[in-house]
Amino acid sequence: MKPLTAPRRATALLAGLVSVGLVLAGCSSDSSDGASSDASGSSESSTGAFPVTIDAAYGDVTVEEKPERIVAVGTDWIGLLDILGEKPIAVSGEASDLDDYPWLQGLYDGDFNANLFTAEGTDSPEAIAALDPDLILTSVWGVDEQLYERLSSIAPTYVGLETQDEGGDTSWQDNLASLAALTGHDEKIVGETEATYEATLSEAAAKLPELQGKTFQLGVLDGDDQQLWLTEYANEPIEALGLTPGDGQPTGEGDSVAANAPKYSLENIEKFSADVVFIVTHEYADPENTFRTAFEADPRVPELAAAKNGTLVYLYGPQWLAVNPPTPSSVKWWVDQVVPQLEASTLNTGA
Repeated sequence: MKPLTAPRRATALLAGLVSVGLVLAGCSSDSSDGASSDASGSSESSTGAFPVTIDAAYGDVTVEEKPERIVAVGTDWIGLLDILGEKPIAVSGEASDLDDYPWLQGLYDGDFNANLFTAEGTDSPEAIAALDPDLILTSVWGVDEQLYERLSSIAPTYVGLETQDEGGDTSWQDNLASLAALTGHDEKIVGETEATYEATLSEAAAKLPELQGKTFQLGVLDGDDQQLWLTEYANEPIEALGLTPGDGQPTGEGDSVAANAPKYSLENIEKFSADVVFIVTHEYADPENTFRTAFEADPRVPELAAAKNGTLVYLYGPQWLAVNPPTPSSVKWWVDQVVPQLEASTLNTGA
């Protein structure tokens, strides 16, 4: 099975962490467990020391003391904060939004605030400031550098490690490492969580012995032109199941991604030639289920190898969101949703 390929910059992030809150008397040296020892021989972990600074997408983010009033713009922060035992005082949107994120159900029973987003889909500094936060969590997708400066004048603001020009998709490992640092938690939680995450996918792959090395394609319906884009956004968890990118499936490298990725209309259904095919026609792109109905009714679909194998998988909204991007809690839920069909397929059972 191919190892996980998610960006692994958590170690580098933590190595570059600037923590000036812990001042030790005399000379000190690094001990084998990462603690620092002062001249008297006592040792104290630097974890939890404030102030702390990390280098993020739009520059340094400095937190002077442990945050007690975290405002989260985006539901994804709920799961990562829960791993750390932290609860935001408010999350953007409405409680019903969690219907699209079933893996987050039960993790947060606090306040939701629909005003944290403007009608234009950007963060609202006024609504955020009214909550008197001491840490703001948001994303480069809703915050440019100018807006970031406004938010940072309210409270330290973390938007991830990558700008939109750099791809904008900070891995959950890096986000968790950043949150651990900013909230004063031991960075070992990142490695522990990643080990559990990989074990979940490894256990799932073990149920698919005959799918190891088989090819896959993943097409996501574009609501604007009603064509299926092949996208690499879910490659990591799918490859961790033992599958490999098929014809045209982007790998996340080179010129095959984004606007240059293959795009297939209904007339090109035969292009989905991989052993396993994932088709995403979420309600935002196909509100009346028109495309999905036409796709399923096309007489060429039963002739696809994936259809014959029982490995043509339709992903509905939450099943797509769970791996775009993946997080520890979402992948565990996704595996339970999707792997049973693959496990029972004729391609896997040989029936």
